Amino acid sequence: MPQASPTELAPTVGPTATPSPFPTATTPACLSHPGKILADEYSDPGLPRSIPHRVYLPPCYEPDGDSPYPVLLLLHGLQLTDAQWDDLGVDDTADELIRQGVIPPLVIVMPWERKGLEFETALVDHLLPHIRTVYAGGGDRSTTAIGGISRGAGWALRIGLKHPDTFGAVGLHSPAVLVPDLFWLPDWIEAAGANVPSLWIDIAERDTSRAGATELGALLDELGVPFEWSTAPGEHSATYWSSRLREYLAWYGDNLSAGG
Repeated sequence: MPQASPTELAPTVGPTATPSPFPTATTPACLSHPGKILADEYSDPGLPRSIPHRVYLPPCYEPDGDSPYPVLLLLHGLQLTDAQWDDLGVDDTADELIRQGVIPPLVIVMPWERKGLEFETALVDHLLPHIRTVYAGGGDRSTTAIGGISRGAGWALRIGLKHPDTFGAVGLHSPAVLVPDLFWLPDWIEAAGANVPSLWIDIAERDTSRAGATELGALLDELGVPFEWSTAPGEHSATYWSSRLREYLAWYGDNLSAGG
């Protein structure tokens, strides 16, 4: 269990979402209040160090609801922290899309890749079960997705494909694939069989990681693995990622079961 109580963080300023015609089934009164981000730190005897992380809880959040909340793990880029997605405005964008009925209310987890931890094991075997128990009310692969930016996308690819029974969707935003994961990719795909998660690669037109993303896409094509590919003007930068937050979250919403 965590050693300290979560700390609620002040909301960040994110991009303004375009109104949507889709209605929401969530109570309008509580929708007038924003979701919140908590700063937490999970400790476990099986881990050498604790896992700092941020948790976004949506508007109208009810911890004891009848259905599990979908869970989205979002991983940060190299030399950054669990603050990256928060700083980009993921909470404000999620609030808007939930109010508009574009995505279901969901729990977003932003862990910090802390030195001294085996990141894959820490997330899959320790943090995710904790999140499902404490915040999400359960869940399975149909209600769980993982994504990341740059190096975080490389981690998302590795973790998502190695644990297809845990994750139903993997989003790769300006991916920097971890070495030697392209070599292992065919084995992971074969082992996943019919459970290969839904995959999406998004890369800016002038992104320095574009060559690697293109190589990844070509290998997936060669292996016969379906995936979505998108590109837009921009570079490997916070400006690009913040401008794409609405598309990112909408894709996850399309690929996550709302539970029940």
